[in-house]
Amino acid sequence: ATSSSLTIAVAHAVSFLTRPLILAYPATSIIRLQLVLEANLIAAFAPSWVPAQPLRGSGRRCLSLAPTCLPPRPVYNACVAAAVQWFDWIALLGAAEFDLFVDPGCVSIRVAGQSPSQLITIWSDELPSPTAFAPFSPVPAPTVVDKKTLAQQLLEQDTEEDDNIFTMIADEVAAPTWMTPILDQFPVPSASSMLERSASPLSTFSSSSDSEAESLDGSLFHSRCSSRSSNSSLSTAATSVSAFSSKNSSPVSTSPSSSLPATASKLNADAPPFKQSRRERARQARVYVDTTKKEVTPYDGGKTTVLTGGVMLG
Repeated sequence: ATSSSLTIAVAHAVSFLTRPLILAYPATSIIRLQLVLEANLIAAFAPSWVPAQPLRGSGRRCLSLAPTCLPPRPVYNACVAAAVQWFDWIALLGAAEFDLFVDPGCVSIRVAGQSPSQLITIWSDELPSPTAFAPFSPVPAPTVVDKKTLAQQLLEQDTEEDDNIFTMIADEVAAPTWMTPILDQFPVPSASSMLERSASPLSTFSSSSDSEAESLDGSLFHSRCSSRSSNSSLSTAATSVSAFSSKNSSPVSTSPSSSLPATASKLNADAPPFKQSRRERARQARVYVDTTKKEVTPYDGGKTTVLTGGVMLG
């Protein structure tokens, strides 16, 4: 009973002190201030709290608050914990010096400059005096008064707001409005689009340079063959003319122009077949690539295997 009466009285005192802060500070700061202030005041008032003797130790439970000096230690520690400026707080309370009394069953204040006996009651749990009921009259049922502090009311409001926020989040996750369209399969390009794809300038330049290089190699090869065949034909014709002249005593006048064509044709017939260059053979091979296969075959050049062996001793 002692702890419950102390908790109720302190809760009403804290509610009176923190009510003006609603317009200046956020709800989280006010709730923290109320919780810390209640804990500090309960710890400070518990040694002198005697419910059977309300006025015993009342001076120890008096809080003197003024706008020109710092508050008592329980109030100052609560201000530091909740990051609340005391001078702003006392200005919201009216910027007047007053004493706050927290006694069993009563919370009151005394403003400075007034009569010491003039107290303003903030809260009291005294029951009204009983009235005389007429005989056989029904006794009225006691009314239940909801005694919720400001901290409890703010906590209930925060709980309702949290429930609403979580409900909105659950609805959004269950049926989101930001989903993008999903395709069942990847789009496959058509054959016409692949054929119409324009060739890049780099590929055109490389193909033209390759063709020019091949034509240049071919012309050089044919020029070399023709020069070699012409030289060999001239030497053969000269040898045949000298042999014929040695057998016949009479001089023979043979023109090189008449004997060169026959000799050249004979040499061309006896010569080995023409050998193509490696690039021309690669061009004519036309390697076929199967585009339907998507798997990659690991060749020996891109695959390394380490073989280990053991030695048998016996």
